[in-house]
Order: sequence, then C-alpha cells, then structure tokens
Amino acid sequence: MPPPTDQCLQTLAQLVVRVGLNLQPGQPLLITDPYDLQGAHRGNAPLIEAIRAAAPGHPVEVIAADVDRLRYLVTTDHLRGFEKLVETNARRMKEHLAAGGAFLFLPGTHPRLLADQPAERLTQFDSLKWRHLAPLIRKLIRGATQWTLLPAPTQDWADLASPELPATERLPALWATVFQALRITTGNNGSTECRPTEAVIADWQSHLAALTRRRDELNAARHRRIRYIGMGTELTLKLPRSHAWCTARLVSKRGVPFVVNLPTEEVFTAPNRYSATGRIRLARPIAYGGAVIEGVELEFRRGRVTLATARANSDLLQRLLSTDDGADRIGEVALVPGRTGLVWGNRFHHHILLDENTTPHIALGDAYCFCTRSWVPPCFNLCVNSSQLHIDLPLDATVSLD
Repeated sequence: MPPPTDQCLQTLAQLVVRVGLNLQPGQPLLITDPYDLQGAHRGNAPLIEAIRAAAPGHPVEVIAADVDRLRYLVTTDHLRGFEKLVETNARRMKEHLAAGGAFLFLPGTHPRLLADQPAERLTQFDSLKWRHLAPLIRKLIRGATQWTLLPAPTQDWADLASPELPATERLPALWATVFQALRITTGNNGSTECRPTEAVIADWQSHLAALTRRRDELNAARHRRIRYIGMGTELTLKLPRSHAWCTARLVSKRGVPFVVNLPTEEVFTAPNRYSATGRIRLARPIAYGGAVIEGVELEFRRGRVTLATARANSDLLQRLLSTDDGADRIGEVALVPGRTGLVWGNRFHHHILLDENTTPHIALGDAYCFCTRSWVPPCFNLCVNSSQLHIDLPLDATVSLD
C-alpha cells in the first residue's frame, strides 16, 4: 500500500482550511493537541506543512509536543513540572484566542504513551490539566472562535491500530482509513486514489447539508424518549422539553460557520440527566488518557451508573466515573443516520473521531451547552448534565425515538 500522496494531503489541508475551520482573511491559526500530548506530534509535520501551504496569508503557529518530557513528568509523578507545561500552553492558547485566531487540534496521535501508568496517577494528571484548560475549552464550545479536531496518523498510532500488518504497511494503511473517512478517497475495491479537491469540498457541503436536514427533522418531531437496543444493551433516556438536536457544524459568535470535528456522521443532543435506565455493553474499547479500557458494561438507574465492569483497566473506569458529580451520568445521545457498513467502520481504530462516527453512541459526563434551548451562561438547564469529563461510548445497537 503506497504512502499518502501529496495530492491527498493537499486535499485534506484544503478541507480543513475551507470547510473545517473556514478560516477568514488573515485569521491566525494555532495547531496543537491540548488533550493528550500538550502539543502536536512530530509525526504530523507533513500534514502541518500542507496546511500552511493551504492557508497563505494566515499566520500559522504550532505548539510542538515533547513526548519524552511528557512521559518523564507523568512517570516520575512530577506534578509541578506538568502543571507548568499545561499553564504555558494554556496561556499561549488564551493569547491566540484573544487575537481572534482559530484552532486545529490533532488529538490521539500516541494512544498508549502512558498505558503502563497507574489509574490514580492518570486521573490525577488529567484533573490538573483540565483545571487550566477547561475555561478555554468551554469558551470554544460556546462559539468564541472556530476550532476543529482532526485524526492525524502517526507511526505510534498506526502500530497500535494495525499490529497484524508488517511495520512498513501500518502507517499507509491508517492514512488510507483516514482519507476514506474524510471522503478524500472512495475506498471502493481497495482504491486509494485521491479524488479532485473541489469534488471533495462539494461532497462535504452536501453531506453537512444532509445532516442539517436530519437535525431539523428531529427538532420538528419533538420526541420525548430515546432507546438503544442491542446485544447486552437496553437503555432508555428521556429528552428534555428544551432539547435541541445538533450537528458538528456550528457558528461562531462572529457568525462564521465551521465544523468541530472531521469526520462527522452524527446528529446528537443532551438527554435528561436523571433519566437513564437500563444497561449497555460497549461495542469497542475506550481509549483514554494513554490507556485502553476493554469489555465495558454499565448499568444505570435514575440517571446514574450503578454498576460498572471492564475486562481491562477496570480501576481506571471506576476513577473516571468518580471524577465529579456528573461523571457517572449521560450528557450526550447520538445517532449516525447514514454511511452504515463502511470498511473504515468495521474495526477499533483507537481514535474516538473514527470510532464514534460509525455507530450510535452516548457520552458520559458533560453535555454540550448548545444542545438545549434554555441554557443561560454560565449555568445549564438543571435537567442537562455538567461535568469535567466527556467520554464517548460507541454502542452496537439500534435506536428508536418516540
């Protein structure tokens, strides 16, 4: 399988700049990963250069990750050093936001960097990180500027995603998956040929319009309940009277439309935080904080998780559920209206942007404020969940609404 071609990267860069971020004339761009590595992985350099080329006239700043330093800080329990790193990055991001800049986030590029660390340490460092980043992320969620999350293949990620392949084939295979998920290649009959850039852009505009139509249909229907039924899953939730179905296409406070994550196949809303009843069995493992939680099963009563089990990293799961008062409640329910049975959706990719967009899913923790018609900053409607945590849970289930 050949490596990603310059044409594919150029098309991807155009997609990010024109559709994902919708950069405005002269608008600065900051590229980083605030979630996992505290900077962009060095393996993302070719993609970043393609984005620079696709954004002439736009100042592009990159916060580069120091993977070795990050691992050292966590493995030696150097909380102060880690906090200083996060503080520095958060300050740069705040300054960029104040200057009216947009953000491109490249998370999930080294999924098992901290897999050997104890759950207590991972959650401790995660809480410290969010203490500094949460205020800025909440501003972005509320439309302060454009921001987009993108899966960006690296050798570290590819080695985990496709261990059955020869080492030299893993990264090209992962790029092929990402290009297909982003509609840059068709993927038909194993084809990796890149489509013309303008065709890809037009396809995305059509796709986003279709998701918007589905969103509008759901909002007009005013359903009161949603049910997920599947092997090991039977879950019912109520939808608040004020619920609003949403897509990943948002509009900033300056009136600029943008897409929060690429790819996107979902339509989602915020359920009543007190209503979840039943049980779920996850279709795939959860990649979180540099570790993988496998075989997750949860039971809910009156909105809360009452029983949680996992085959691997159960201790991490338990700690995540105790992050705060809202961590064991559901903040998001999502449908995936189309594109079922795709090749790229038939396996676990160790990246939530790929794994969540092929199956119906829910999310534990924080709800998105724009998914209710009655939120008033900084407070939510009392029926909608709030938490430091937001973790997506793909389900092998069918969905019904009434």
